[in-house]
Amino acid sequence: MACQSCRYQARLLARSLRATADLASPQNSLAATARRTAPAAKATSATTTSPPRRYLSQTTTRRNQAPPSGFKQAIASGMMAAAPKTMAASLTTSRLEALYKVCSSPALYKISEQERAKDMVRMTAEGEEVGDPVGPWLQYFDLQPSFSSWSQATMLHMYLVLARMRCLDRDASRNLQHQFIDQFFFDCERMMHLNHGMTSSALRQRYLKEIFVQWRGLIAAYDEGVVKDDRVLAAAVWRNLFKSREDADMRQVAAVVGWMRATLQDLEAAPVEDLLVAPAKVFKRDVREMFKLVDAVAPEVKEDLAKFGGAQDEATPKA
Repeated sequence: MACQSCRYQARLLARSLRATADLASPQNSLAATARRTAPAAKATSATTTSPPRRYLSQTTTRRNQAPPSGFKQAIASGMMAAAPKTMAASLTTSRLEALYKVCSSPALYKISEQERAKDMVRMTAEGEEVGDPVGPWLQYFDLQPSFSSWSQATMLHMYLVLARMRCLDRDASRNLQHQFIDQFFFDCERMMHLNHGMTSSALRQRYLKEIFVQWRGLIAAYDEGVVKDDRVLAAAVWRNLFKSREDADMRQVAAVVGWMRATLQDLEAAPVEDLLVAPAKVFKRDVREMFKLVDAVAPEVKEDLAKFGGAQDEATPKA
């Protein structure tokens, strides 16, 4: 039987090959011929118009940027919009894998084989296994080094990346998102098997289905918060990342909300091809910087809350 790592790589390769399988279809051959003859047709016809392209935004900075070079230029010139169809499957997979590792590292944890062998793995009050913290977010936000904390932090980072991928062509966006999300679920299965000793494939599949439901709910919750206001987004962060804990520090929740808003702005301002060209630079901001912003506005918020509380007390009729 193949090891967990071999099965993981085989599944990723299968997904990439499925995404590139339509290259051999007659329909795509005709499309390729049409693309090759398009410049000549444009030169002889004054009425030819270029097909519309979708962008999250078209800022002046991006329009006036100097043309990139090398691999980045190839992607920016059109390869990124059709990456699953025109790029080598192994290249696309390796780039998305590097991007996923950036998303999964902030709340990473580990459970040693010695603790597992000696049956000394620590447990939370809810019965969840706890390991040793590795990622910085576990310390910044007082999160348990557990599977649930890791998965929620990873999905939060993935959501921000997927929000940027949505501006691509529909087919390219869908294929890239599928491959990117597959990285997460394959890694979840690997973590269950290696970190938590879950050898039953049926049991792992049952938990993966539950995680998929959480993932769909998380996307809907964060989408609503991004579209509406910080209160709605903070509620979504508190429910998912902080597990609806009553003792959660609202200062930490506000810092995560500020970091998400700032990161979305950074991703919007940067070329979309940077997701694959420079995945290590996708998240430029340190979440700890947001605590300074939260502390700066906290006195004003407390003052407003005090005024609101006083008004409520005056409006309450005395018995």
